[in-house]
Amino acid sequence: MPKTTNQRSLPLLPVAILCLAIGVAVGITTLKDSNLPTLKSPSSQTDTFRWAVNRAMSAAEITQIAKTKDEWLTIVDWWKESIRLMQSVAYTSEDRKVAQEKVKEYQQNLAYAQRKSQAKDPVTSATLHLWTRGSRKADVLRIQGKPTQSVRYDALCQEVLTYGNSTVELNNSIVVNFEDIDRNLKTAKESMPTTALADGLSWTLGSDKEDVFKVQGTPGRVERYDAPSKEILHYGNSTVQITDNRVTSYANFGGNLKVAVRPLPSEVLSDPNSQPNFWSLGADRNEIFRVQGTPTEVSLDGSSCREELRYGNSMVELQNGVVAGYDNSGGNLSVQVK
Repeated sequence: MPKTTNQRSLPLLPVAILCLAIGVAVGITTLKDSNLPTLKSPSSQTDTFRWAVNRAMSAAEITQIAKTKDEWLTIVDWWKESIRLMQSVAYTSEDRKVAQEKVKEYQQNLAYAQRKSQAKDPVTSATLHLWTRGSRKADVLRIQGKPTQSVRYDALCQEVLTYGNSTVELNNSIVVNFEDIDRNLKTAKESMPTTALADGLSWTLGSDKEDVFKVQGTPGRVERYDAPSKEILHYGNSTVQITDNRVTSYANFGGNLKVAVRPLPSEVLSDPNSQPNFWSLGADRNEIFRVQGTPTEVSLDGSSCREELRYGNSMVELQNGVVAGYDNSGGNLSVQVK
């Protein structure tokens, strides 16, 4: 697949936080077999300065839209890292003078973020501006933008998105690992929910388990499988599957689950009439949610890269997040075969 680049302009911030836009060297890396994200040490002073600017730019961008305490705590961490990297630029480096000026600027921005994170009544609902492990591919693309390169390995249910030298590994369109080598990935802390719905009245795929409890209440029964970090929450005849603390599937047989699966904001146009009211083979899962709404049941088979979305008696089959087949037995699917 040919490389493409995505450029975005940085608008003014509410506290006049400005960062230099430094071009990121395009590179392709391969993910290592690791359960933890990697933050490599800089191989040169050029890397140190560039990484500091990259991290600061992410902090500046999220500052414009941050609303939750978790977001502000993440911004605080990013400013601290930017300052630490700038301070480590060598005295002999041609970037030393600019780096020292940036340290002063970043310290002011850090102080602002710290004040926001310590507000008396910060918003505590889950954020939609950062992603982490368990997030869907559509979340990453919406937040991170178009990757430099995307490579799929359908036989392994995997896909690797490259952003400069940083990489994101997906399995069945779910983030399972990442390496933030260039400090340009807008990732949240592991414990931070990123896909909960803002209304606080419903939960969705990818929501944190605690969000399900807050909305749905205490389950009547819980089944735990320690090896795969999986839990099944039973609410009457309905079930919710939790994997690594996040919702991966559910079955609303009892009609009592307060679940809402919606297309992501970036996919919803201001004029709904400009989008077709049907989908076809090859459409992505977000398009199915836009046209069909919330499924009755969602099941995921990681070993076969297969996900099923059921709408009553009808079913849509996804392979690696893309429609590979369907069964319109219920006659309620808005599908057209091109």
